[in-house]
Amino acid sequence: MRDKIRLAFSRRQWMITIAAIVIMILIFAWSKLSFAGKNRIIGNLEVEIDASESGYNFLTKQAVVNWVQQHFDNPVGRPASEVELTKMEIELQKVPYVFKGIIYVAFDGTLKIRVKEREPIALIKNNQDSLFFIDTGGYMIPKRGIQTPVVWVINGNVKQKFESGKRAGSPQMLELLNLSKFIRSNELWNAQFEQCYVDKFGRYLLIPRVGKHSIVLDNTTNMEKKFENLRLFYEKGLPQVGWNTYREIDISYEDQIVGRRTEQ
Repeated sequence: MRDKIRLAFSRRQWMITIAAIVIMILIFAWSKLSFAGKNRIIGNLEVEIDASESGYNFLTKQAVVNWVQQHFDNPVGRPASEVELTKMEIELQKVPYVFKGIIYVAFDGTLKIRVKEREPIALIKNNQDSLFFIDTGGYMIPKRGIQTPVVWVINGNVKQKFESGKRAGSPQMLELLNLSKFIRSNELWNAQFEQCYVDKFGRYLLIPRVGKHSIVLDNTTNMEKKFENLRLFYEKGLPQVGWNTYREIDISYEDQIVGRRTEQ
């Protein structure tokens, strides 16, 4: 029995000793790699941009390279220890088009920059004639270039002041954001509506691609119920009376739809 206990104890000692040696080797190897990494010379830049679901890029790879060189000088040819990667990441996050940025130096000396862009959900033209996008998180993105992502347009009496890279916080803009996210998430309504006009009364007038009417909504509470009422009206009501019978179809109420006829 004593021999078995001694043998088991001996095996345990060996396992502890081997584990300690492995840990020491890993620590030594990591310290060597860390030291080598800090002294690694940056050979080139590599930029990867994760486009939004729309397939549109606000930024180009060259634009990111230019940004790095303008704000942090040219890192190529410099030791990695002289490049402030953490500061570079923090500053990259402040670019209004960027949702997330990751920057690191690979083992081959390549400075790799990974950029995930913000996801635009609507193009806004406010009552001060500022033109900007808003993303799914409510952040305001400046319009860039001639081409734009395919999103619906919100204009009219939009009171939100444009502040590049800031999050919209007005009650009206939060409602418009909720409305935009709801429309975008529904295949039928996303295909049907191309514009939302805010009138002088603060009502939201949804302009469809089919028909000469507008859909009126004065608040965004219980949208699922209101738009289900609209779907049933489209399916069973309008075919009977004609798509151009009404100039406005008001779905502001949960228990009814109000149609205002086109003036003859």
